[in-house]
Amino acid sequence: MAFGDISYLLGRAHGIIGNFLTKSQLSLLLSSRNLKELRAAFTQTPYDSVIGSLNFETQLSDVARNFKNSFAEILVKFYKQSNTSVKKKIRRFSERYNAENLRIILQGKHKGMKQEEIIARLVPVADYSLDYYSRLINMPIEEIISMQNEKSFQMDLKKALEEFKATNRFTPLESAIDQYIYSILPKVSKRYETYVNMRNILALCRCLALEIPAYRYILPNAFIAKGLKAKSIQEVLEIYNYSPYKTIFSQYIGLKDVPLHDMEFAVERYLLKYWRKTFRYGTVFQSDALIGFFELKLAETMDLIRITVGINAGFSEEEIRNNLIYYGSF
Repeated sequence: MAFGDISYLLGRAHGIIGNFLTKSQLSLLLSSRNLKELRAAFTQTPYDSVIGSLNFETQLSDVARNFKNSFAEILVKFYKQSNTSVKKKIRRFSERYNAENLRIILQGKHKGMKQEEIIARLVPVADYSLDYYSRLINMPIEEIISMQNEKSFQMDLKKALEEFKATNRFTPLESAIDQYIYSILPKVSKRYETYVNMRNILALCRCLALEIPAYRYILPNAFIAKGLKAKSIQEVLEIYNYSPYKTIFSQYIGLKDVPLHDMEFAVERYLLKYWRKTFRYGTVFQSDALIGFFELKLAETMDLIRITVGINAGFSEEEIRNNLIYYGSF
């Protein structure tokens, strides 16, 4: 790994993060009572130029897409300017979002969405252009699956497709994509191992709540195996009531109704706080600092979309704030 390469990229990242939204700017956005006030609030942020002349009342989906594209453009720029070892790490990081794009394409085809509607929801990432995704959209699902580079992922998708054909339920395909994402994250950084384990705990709890087989919706590993015999959510939480997992889950032990939605956001905020610290104190010897920057930028981007969608839907400021990741990490 070239330390000069990491140093240059981290220098750029620290320059960009200087324009990240502050808590006061996010609070200003959250205080908006309607889309008109929200657009006015955005003029006080660096995202004013990202929105440009788009009309919030008639082009809200385009606004959200511009937010996502602003993240994608940074990711692609860093990818193109990095050396071989860092490029490999960014490519692996991007594979997570390629899988999300695949999910959107398959869901869109399942629901009969128009091509332009599907494309509008996609975000191009390193090594994957919109032209590539446009070609996928026009292919049969079987051919889309055969285009995936990872052979084990292909096989899992093919098995899921058989069940999809038999039941017309998208869940098997979605589960295969989730498991693939969780399998590649630890290859980006060992820190993601804790995150994957936490997501597995959440998946296990969700399966118990829905009374469905857990093995279909988790990433099998030795860590989660010890929880598979649990008969209740409380039993799962007690099994994993040790560090670092108890940091998140211990507060829910003893509750009659465990708020799975709240636990999910708690996991995401826990991880983001780690990445914030990793980026802030990262050195040229730590390429994870760069991943921390990407995670922070993505969280900020998704919070902007949550705020915009929430205000458009008429949610209260408190309801929107409780669903924010970047804001909740301050």
